[in-house]
Amino acid sequence: MKAQGFTVIELILVIVLLAILGGLVLPRLSALSAPAVHASRDDLVAALFYAQQIAMARDSTVNPIRVVTTSNSVSVTENGTPLLYGSLQYPLVLEGGVVLSPVTTLNFDKLGRTTANAFTLSKSGVSAIVTVSDSGYVN
Repeated sequence: MKAQGFTVIELILVIVLLAILGGLVLPRLSALSAPAVHASRDDLVAALFYAQQIAMARDSTVNPIRVVTTSNSVSVTENGTPLLYGSLQYPLVLEGGVVLSPVTTLNFDKLGRTTANAFTLSKSGVSAIVTVSDSGYVN
């Protein structure tokens, strides 16, 4: 009677093949997250610049211009009301699955200044950092 099953060599070969395939597929999956993170980063930067421009154009001491972030959205508000930017209505929900931290509120003054902060956007191991200086400069 012949024994049925796999030999140790066959099992090792299957494990090696799975490891090779995993090494090829995983980097491609994280590469799919990069466009979403970069698009969300651009949305955040645009919101920060927009808030700064509005604050400098208006008397923001009377009606504060704020950028309010949550873990998945960014909003520009004046006196607590979300603003309209062209056809875009805030709050803006970030690309699917992108996480934004920290959750905070930045107030912009008449000179475009705010509190220094660093935001991190991440998804599936891909991340981007947006820094805001106290002068309002964003990069």
